Amino acid sequence: MAAASRVPIVLFVGDDASSTQIAETLLRRLVGDRLQIRTAGAQLPDPGGRADQMLVMMGLDPAHEDRLSVSALHAADRVVILSTRLDVARVPGRTYEEWDVENDDLAARVRALAIELLGAEPDRRTRPVDVVRRILAELRTRLQKMLFGS
Repeated sequence: MAAASRVPIVLFVGDDASSTQIAETLLRRLVGDRLQIRTAGAQLPDPGGRADQMLVMMGLDPAHEDRLSVSALHAADRVVILSTRLDVARVPGRTYEEWDVENDDLAARVRALAIELLGAEPDRRTRPVDVVRRILAELRTRLQKMLFGS
């Protein structure tokens, strides 16, 4: 009987929940359950803060953001640090990347990561640019309902 292959784990680490949650959502929509995707913040979460409000309005859940820990780093196969200013411990045997989310195209970086990890092009219907457009359209609709009713 063949052993089941282990699903790789990607850990997004950021200053706050917003960039990690967006990166997680983009990657999850591209790869589905073919990868495990986790997030961790280098800072303590600020429950109910402005970043949380924006994430909730985008349909994302900031409540499952964890504080970065050594166990999270040990569990991950790939650690993506969403900042060039964060100093994250390096655990041997893990692959680390630093993304400059202030200057890089986050959707393009996520898409390239998906292709690299899957060894194939993701489904064209779930391209990050389309995902971002859908999220922004949803956000616009929700904001209009909040501001103007109906």
